[in-house]
Order: sequence, then structure tokens, then C-alpha cells
Amino acid sequence: MTTTFASRAILRALFVAAGLAGAAVPALAADGPEITIAQGTLQGVAKDGLVEFKGVRYAHAPTGDLRWNPPVAIPAATGFVDATKPGAGCAQGPSPWGTPSTAEDCLFLNITAPGQSSDMGFWQNKPVMVFIHGGGFSGGSGDVYNAEAMAKENDVIVVTINYRLGALGMLAHPALDAENHVFANYGLMDQQLALKWVKNNIAAFGGNPQNVTVFGESAGAIALYAHLVSPLAENLFQKVIMESSAPADISLATAESQGGDLAKKLGCGTDDSASAAVCLRAAPVEDIIKNQALPLAIIVDGKLLPAPIKDLVAAGDFHQVPIMLGSNHDEGNLFAAFVWDLSGAPLAADKMDDALAVGAGFIPRVGWTPAYYPLIKKAYDVSKYDVPGLAISQVMTDGIVACPTYEMNKLFAQHAPVFQYEMADVNARSIVAPPISFPYRAAHFSELQYLFDLSSMTLKDTPPMTDAQVALGKQMRAYWASFARNGNPNGPGLPQWPAFTPKGGPVMSLNTPQSTVSTSFAAYHQCDFWAGVERK
Repeated sequence: MTTTFASRAILRALFVAAGLAGAAVPALAADGPEITIAQGTLQGVAKDGLVEFKGVRYAHAPTGDLRWNPPVAIPAATGFVDATKPGAGCAQGPSPWGTPSTAEDCLFLNITAPGQSSDMGFWQNKPVMVFIHGGGFSGGSGDVYNAEAMAKENDVIVVTINYRLGALGMLAHPALDAENHVFANYGLMDQQLALKWVKNNIAAFGGNPQNVTVFGESAGAIALYAHLVSPLAENLFQKVIMESSAPADISLATAESQGGDLAKKLGCGTDDSASAAVCLRAAPVEDIIKNQALPLAIIVDGKLLPAPIKDLVAAGDFHQVPIMLGSNHDEGNLFAAFVWDLSGAPLAADKMDDALAVGAGFIPRVGWTPAYYPLIKKAYDVSKYDVPGLAISQVMTDGIVACPTYEMNKLFAQHAPVFQYEMADVNARSIVAPPISFPYRAAHFSELQYLFDLSSMTLKDTPPMTDAQVALGKQMRAYWASFARNGNPNGPGLPQWPAFTPKGGPVMSLNTPQSTVSTSFAAYHQCDFWAGVERK
């Protein structure tokens, strides 16, 4: 329910009467928007036709005995909650996607809703969009994804979330796995609890808890592959949008081996003893961040993820909701930039085998075996590219993201409505990486600047978007919101976007000056070639 300034005074009186007079009561602005839910009365920020509630806690701090345990929901409570600023980002090292942090008390979400809080109520039934950020499962936070334009232009509610990162968010170890709880994919458990929070509370903000679209990019979209097949995510969402990802997972045995390596570095045991678990939970956050390995994959734990993702999808064993799954025209350009140009020097032509080895291990399940190096080098002859970096970029674009996306969509489309896009604005700005030996074009991460205001992470001196790019952003936000509203991206004034078929295609090419339907996606990205490459 919503509250007025007068009712706030009554609630404060009740707060005192309940015996909490000695507790700290936030000094909140009298004119801030307020909404009362089970965990208290949130006071947020009103701005230009929007209300925002930031840093809303959805789980207890996963510290002490709660480290490497499933998240614990916030109980019902009375009192006022300051929701005017974001909560801390989860513990992480430096990256382009987030601010270094040692905070474990980080399980917060942010809500951006159109209108005024005094007008909100369950009867409004606005579509709800919950965004899961990327960052390699090791960096980022929800608050940097400013969703004001998405919410205001399209009359939707947007929620962004934090979740545990790095080894704190994804770790298998015999001692932890022997405990009587769901284990390994702790960051994904956080995401599922955040979705439960939305389901239980979003009506108070005017949202429809039965019309929730969860969307994510990169690692956030890899997580969505897992949620699509996870029995623990049933009825938590009605639609899914996955951007720039692959169905990446690793076995529990592999993950426990990696967990054992971390335990050794932390001075803890590698067995299933209670003392090893106590040692791990006592380890300083800084040491965990410094020593963690970061596989870009979900762990097949047997409960949250019962089996490899692709196997479950191929069997039709997934939540058969409408799906939008797409990629960017030049995904690999950013990958290659970070691995070579920005880590020392541009790739040399005679180092292609080394580069293929790096690409093969980039994301589990979509890598390739050394036996295929000669065939890949022939298909992507380095002499045909302006610089060697562009050759490995194209390999990574096609082999890691574009063609796995295309193949997964053919499987999904046998059971559910599917729409595929390619963001193809090759003049997209590089907002998180400086110039290198080749152009970034429509690289990994570049579509997000069209959906969100990413000013807080944009490099200084980045040029503004052109008018055509601004228009493309508005169009993309409309497509995303139309899909959230109806399970179909098409809407008034938008170029027609046909559904993807089980046989493959078509693909919507999102571009300036005009978005168009493409039937050449598979040919351009050599997907027939990649269909014959043995994956690992």
C-alpha cells in the first residue's frame, strides 16, 4: 500500500509504541515518495514523472555462518527504510563493470517506476522487468544501470539487482557441499530470491507479479539459461530476454577441484570436514578476491541446475515461456581487446594457435578442441583481415556467441515463442574500453548503452550518441518493453519483427538508420562451419 505524509506520522508513532523508540529512525525528507510493504515503509526519490526506491534489502547479509549458504529472506517488520541511495556493491576486484568492494552485505535491489507513489497500487498491473547485470560473475552492480528512460517511455517497472560475485557467489567445495542445503551456485540463489521478492512485493509499486520479464546480459544471461531449466525457478518469471551469452556450465567435480585450489591458497582443508568449512567462512574477503578462479559458467549441482543446460533444453525440459535471445554483430572485438591490446600488445599473426587456445577456454561448453585449430585458421585466414586481432575477434564472435545463440534458439523454438536479434550498429561507441589496434564496432556490452543510461561507467571524453543512435535506443527500449508486456516485441510504430523458427531465422537486425529483418545471419557468422566443430 502507499502512504501519505500524514500516515507517515501515524506509522512513526506505531514504531515508537512497538518498543523501538531507541532504534535509529532515518532522517527522511517529508516529501519523499513512500510505499509500505511487509518489511517496512520505504521512502524513495521522486524525479520527473518517476519514483525510485534504491538499495532495498531483499536478503540478510550473507556474512559469518551465512557465507556460502542460501540467502535468507527479510522478515516482516515495521518502521521506515531509507531507500534514497543504492546499497553497497558485492565484493569484487577492479573491472570496467563495477567498483572494487569488500562488502558482503550487498543483497540489495533498485526499483524504477513510472508515475507518482500516491497513484500506485496493485490495480495498475504494469509489466515488470528485472535486470541481471553481467561482468563475468565477478564484477558489477545493479545501480549503475539507469532505467529511467525504459520505465518512463514504456510505462513499465524496472528492477535491477545485486548478487554475490566471484568465489563468494559461485563455489563448490566438499565441506560446503556436504552441508544440508542447496550449494555451489550461491549468486544464482540470490537472483532467485530477488525474483521471489519481486513476486511478493511488486504489486505495491503498481506492478503485475504475474507479468515479470527477467533480462540479463553476458554473465547475467548465462544465469538466465540456468534459471530457464532450474526447477527452483518455476513461476518466478513469465518471459526471458538473454543478451550476448552461451549455455555455459561445468561439472560438480570440476568445480570442487577449483574450490579445492582456492581452499589451499586460503590455508583451508580440501576435505568434507566441518573444520574446512569453518576455515573458509573465516577467510578474509580480500584474500578470497585475490586468489579466486573465475570460470564463466554455472555449476551442475544437481538441484538448482540438475544437468547440463543444453541437454535439458534439447529435451524440452525448461520453463517454456516466450524467449528473446540475441547478440551483437562484433561480440569478440571487446574480448580480443582485453586479452591482447589492453593487456600488453596486439596479437601477432604467428600467434594464432595461442589465440585459439585462449578462445577455446573462454566459456565452457562452447570452446573447441586443438584438433580443429587448422580448420578454424583456414576458415578465418588471418591474411584476409586488416590486423590479426580482427581474425581472432571474428572467431570469438561466431564460435562463442553468435552461432551458439542461433543453435540454442532452434532448440527453444521447438517448444516456445522465440525472437532473435542482432545489434548491428557498427558505429556503436566504446564506453568502457579505450582505442586499440582495430575498431570495436558492435562489440560485446555495446547494446546496453541503448537500453540504459550508463553515464556512471562511461569513459571520460566518450562522444555523445548521434541522433540516429538515440533513435535506435528508443526503438530498442520499445521492443524490449513490448516483449515484456505481451511476449512479443512488436508494437505500434516499430518495424515488424518475425518470430524465429525451429529451422533457423529470421533475425531482427537492430541498426541505424533503420532496423530490418535479416536472413543472412547464419551465413555471415559461418554457423554451418561451427555446427561441425567438436565442442568442449
